[in-house]
Amino acid sequence: MKQIRKRLTYANVMSSLAVFLILGGATAFAAKKIAGSQIRGNSISAAKLKKNAVTAAKIKKNAVTTGKIAPGAVANGKIAAGSVDATKLAAGFVSPAAEKLTHSANVSFEGIVLAGSVGVGQANVTHPSTGFYCFSGLSPAPVGGVATIDYSEAGEDVEIQFDTGQGPVCPAGTQAFVNTRVGTAKAVKPTNPSVDAGFFVLLY
Repeated sequence: MKQIRKRLTYANVMSSLAVFLILGGATAFAAKKIAGSQIRGNSISAAKLKKNAVTAAKIKKNAVTTGKIAPGAVANGKIAAGSVDATKLAAGFVSPAAEKLTHSANVSFEGIVLAGSVGVGQANVTHPSTGFYCFSGLSPAPVGGVATIDYSEAGEDVEIQFDTGQGPVCPAGTQAFVNTRVGTAKAVKPTNPSVDAGFFVLLY
């Protein structure tokens, strides 16, 4: 003990105490969490982030805006099936209604919708009068179209007329109609009488 007391000077005591305080303080500081306010702006670079450290659960809702998405980052494979409908397309991105083919049908002279028709079912076609075929319940409603006679379903000289709207004999709610008539060469003047005939029609 005498030997220890001889070596125990004021400087030794103070230096030992300083080391103890430093080690104790560092341990206490390390035990605390670093708050966001203690991180200097722009001090954490991308290289400092651990791989896969930022998961979807860590991203705040609506935090990733359009400006944060790199050009070409959202590829076709990243888009869920059925997630982009017509309401999500920019105006003018899709051709105007008058230029889009929406429905096509092959209709027999009896008014039966034949196989191969697209977007048109039997429920969409009525045949209320000779030579008149009425279309309704189509979505979107057609704004135009073109029809042509099916030779195998018609006579030698048959003409066809097409128009949108109800027409002269179709029921209320009709969106478009076709009228097949006897051709001019065989018509009894002054009118061309209607006659049943099969036809093809494209509606847009």
